[in-house]
Amino acid sequence: MTQVVHSARLAPFQPETVWTLEAGTLVETRGKVERRFPLASLTRYSLAAEPDGGRRRSLLVTFGRRRVVIVSQSYLGPGRFEDRLTSFSTLARAIAAVGADLAPRARFGLARLEARTAFTWVMGLTAFGAVATLLFSVSAGMAAVGVDMAARMSFVLILMVAALPWLGRGRPFDPHDPPSDLLP
Repeated sequence: MTQVVHSARLAPFQPETVWTLEAGTLVETRGKVERRFPLASLTRYSLAAEPDGGRRRSLLVTFGRRRVVIVSQSYLGPGRFEDRLTSFSTLARAIAAVGADLAPRARFGLARLEARTAFTWVMGLTAFGAVATLLFSVSAGMAAVGVDMAARMSFVLILMVAALPWLGRGRPFDPHDPPSDLLP
């Protein structure tokens, strides 16, 4: 098996970081420090891109409690970065493919704001607000006003619950065939 290598300088005073995929193990080397992560213990693979469609990408790979962040651009100087998307894409595709085979329970996805998750949080906060309004109004001796306000908030909550099934779950991520617009 050939080694897949990607390197990037993350900060001004750090040596260049090199990520290598060799025989089912992701190796991160920064200067003299080397860390090894067996892909069999992969738990999460999360690929992120710029919202405006630029060439900057980052990959968060989680191995239990240990995390590795891999970036596609290398620091050159203040405000200057070198684009290394080609080697990044090769490494990210290889990690996804090998990781899917060695760790079948790992979760693969794109790091984007999901409307369903945000909507669920809004529903939870609305429900909390309705209960808090009812409790505070009863404790202040204004039960009729509290019931009226809580009923209106509960109606909005019921409408939100009814709309939840129509929200998309996002694009599925196939680790053996990642999206070509993110990993050219």
